[in-house]
Amino acid sequence: MKIGHILNMANNGYHICNALRDKGVDAELVISSSDFGMGLPMWEELELEQDPYHIDFKKMLEEYPLPEWIKIWNNGMGVVYAHKISELLRMSRKYDLVHLHATTPLWYQYTQIPFVIHESGWIRAVTDGDTNKTKLARRAYTRAACIVMTNPDTYELLKTLKIKREKFIPFAIPTDKYKPISTPENEELLFLHPTRQTWDVKGNDRLLEAFRMFLTSGYLAHMIMIDWGWDEDVELAKQFLKKHGLEENVTWIPPYSKPNLIKVYNQCDAVFDQFLLGSGGTVCYESMSCAKPTVIYLNEWNEKCFGEMPPVVNVRTSQEIYEAMILLTDQKKREYYGKKGREFVLKHNHPPIVANQLIKLYEEII
Repeated sequence: MKIGHILNMANNGYHICNALRDKGVDAELVISSSDFGMGLPMWEELELEQDPYHIDFKKMLEEYPLPEWIKIWNNGMGVVYAHKISELLRMSRKYDLVHLHATTPLWYQYTQIPFVIHESGWIRAVTDGDTNKTKLARRAYTRAACIVMTNPDTYELLKTLKIKREKFIPFAIPTDKYKPISTPENEELLFLHPTRQTWDVKGNDRLLEAFRMFLTSGYLAHMIMIDWGWDEDVELAKQFLKKHGLEENVTWIPPYSKPNLIKVYNQCDAVFDQFLLGSGGTVCYESMSCAKPTVIYLNEWNEKCFGEMPPVVNVRTSQEIYEAMILLTDQKKREYYGKKGREFVLKHNHPPIVANQLIKLYEEII
């Protein structure tokens, strides 16, 4: 069977195609030449420190020539015109099934090509709303052969759509790449918050308040934060730190590509992710794969989907995050959560395991 992964949100398609090809499946990935930087294979392979919204695609291609199974869709910049969509659909006719990422289901619902939707959060925006786009999106979900669910919290939203089939399949995390690396011991606790500043989605403000409580209680720590997200929330975060005299306790870094981020994962003592959604994205499982204790809010759907609760420090409020910070001053606790997290990812997110689940699904559909 010939499988096409269309677009590459957060490099999910790239990781899956690599895993499928290792299993002998003829899988190809179609990427966009004007995509967000974090949706390009180069973001996974090259050491980059730059704004992912402003990527020099041609220069990146020179540094990382793509393998032949990755096809480039030159869709232009800005608005995607009808003739460019038609070009993409023609490119897809050779596939027995397409695995759709980002908003591509909007277009494929009108074709005869069997498709599955890789649901990695878009459903949060499409189950409500009365625009033409949201209506078409809901229609696409009902037309899909299967909805591949990756975010457990979105199961509540899935209930609102009349779909043919769903299957929970975790993110594929390359465990041979995201792995523990020996680094010098930190003089004081080093926390990492690699999540974009989007307070109403990620709950970054809760972390900032917890960090203030932790430091004013007499504990010593430093935090690395990513300098990107909604501009107003980035500014609010910096104002908060300045107001409370905590600027010297935080280092702001630009968005790091994954080779650089893996180094930072391994340098830190704990990773703090997000506190509102109830699910973990790739950051959660990347940090766990690096054997780092991960502090995040996960709801009860995670246990239903995985069959067990991911071994994270599960918190939601500023007070709970503060208490997690105190817990992780204990090195044995950090080692415990790190070890259990790595074991969990090897059990659930290891690429060959994810590939086997997808192969079975594809074969049943085709």
